[in-house]
Amino acid sequence: EESGDTAAAADVLQEVHVETYGSLSKREKVEFILEQMRLTLGKKDYVRAAIVSGKINRKAISGEGMEEEKIKFFTLMTEYHRHEKNAFELAKDYHAIYSTSTIQADDDKWKEALQSSVLFLLLSTYSNEQQDMMNRVATDPMLEKLDACHSSMKIFLRKEIINYPMVHQAELESYSAFTIGGEELTKHWHDTFHVRIIQHNIRVASTYYRRIHGKRLAQLLGLEPERLEKEISSMVSDGSVYAKIDRPKDIIRFSVSKSPEAVLSDWASDISKLLHLVESTTHLIHKENMTQ
Repeated sequence: EESGDTAAAADVLQEVHVETYGSLSKREKVEFILEQMRLTLGKKDYVRAAIVSGKINRKAISGEGMEEEKIKFFTLMTEYHRHEKNAFELAKDYHAIYSTSTIQADDDKWKEALQSSVLFLLLSTYSNEQQDMMNRVATDPMLEKLDACHSSMKIFLRKEIINYPMVHQAELESYSAFTIGGEELTKHWHDTFHVRIIQHNIRVASTYYRRIHGKRLAQLLGLEPERLEKEISSMVSDGSVYAKIDRPKDIIRFSVSKSPEAVLSDWASDISKLLHLVESTTHLIHKENMTQ
């Protein structure tokens, strides 16, 4: 490696299956595997790096006394996930670094790790897991010390339309984690930010509108009709929203048309709830009269 041949150094270490050596301590095995990961990433062998990373037990490096190894492991994983452009995994990597005791003790380091975690959470594809993590991070008291992150998180968690660009977007995009990887990757994250805001706004619109004219929705979201149709089509394809577009009439329907049986079933359910409320109210009135 010192002579500049990183690939040869990686090949030499790959031939050693250190995980089968019973005489080595857990720390020594982890350190060796981390070195294998570093060299495989150094020669841009990302497939091999992913395989090698699977040899490390996450619980083992989360134990006391393994803080340095944990930070090094997840730092290497950020390099791999950045290459894969996987924003949610990057958010988890940075949050794992943030939750390390040695990082928590250093103001600059925990702020940088938490900022990076929030940034990539906002860039992540919408899912139940992403929403769960976002809600958990939003309750972290340390987040209140980072105005841009705290404000942006609240905006994304509210069911309200977000104006593009966001208030703190320029600050979020100035973080070092956003710019690592060169201009091409930075542009990818910038474009992804816009897409996530559009998708958030479409989900919000789908909760408030059963149907709406395409031009009106495009006006509300500040988009061209063609871009709006493209994003809705993409969200319908991946199952994140239900929608049907009537192009001749320029109407977008977000509600599923119900069969007569389903409507009747809903009506019967509503009547049942109403009768239950009437019964409960009558019982409370009788109870009040008896106590007087």
